[in-house]
Amino acid sequence: MTTQWWLEETPPPEVPGVPRLTLLLDDAAARAAALLRGEPEPVSDDPLADAVRILAGPGGHEFVAEAARQTGLPEDELRRLVLAHRHGGSTGVLTALAPAPVDPEEAVREIRARRGLAGLAAEPGVVTDLAAKVQVRHGADGRWYPFTLWRDRWWPATGATISPGAAFRAALRARRAR
Repeated sequence: MTTQWWLEETPPPEVPGVPRLTLLLDDAAARAAALLRGEPEPVSDDPLADAVRILAGPGGHEFVAEAARQTGLPEDELRRLVLAHRHGGSTGVLTALAPAPVDPEEAVREIRARRGLAGLAAEPGVVTDLAAKVQVRHGADGRWYPFTLWRDRWWPATGATISPGAAFRAALRARRAR
């Protein structure tokens, strides 16, 4: 008689349930489909950006509270990062966390030339117009990402582009849409 050794093995203490496995399967399928279309999304080595990418996928919203407990981040912060991913992928998330440093003077000149603004605040990788409640941040991919101020937090907006002026206009449009 042959012993069925696998029946004697102790299962792992916690096996992911069907909803978690479905979430991971959907993420893997979406990434594979993008690769097949020739649209590889640069995947970050940052575990938080990776988790946010999964949360931004179908069904991910159901796991935000659990992810907040596991990461120690407030749910609102995770939702802000999910929005950043939807607008700019992994680079959008990393830009929401910390802009890529770059001399902002060229961006300030372009924005002022298009808008005639004098009250811009600039620091490496960030140009802010507090009066308009908009900001643009430089990403590691060379694009500028628009943000709007809402409830004392900078929220990502759609319209990342290589032009800081165009990103600034996108931020203004997003601000007016609120």
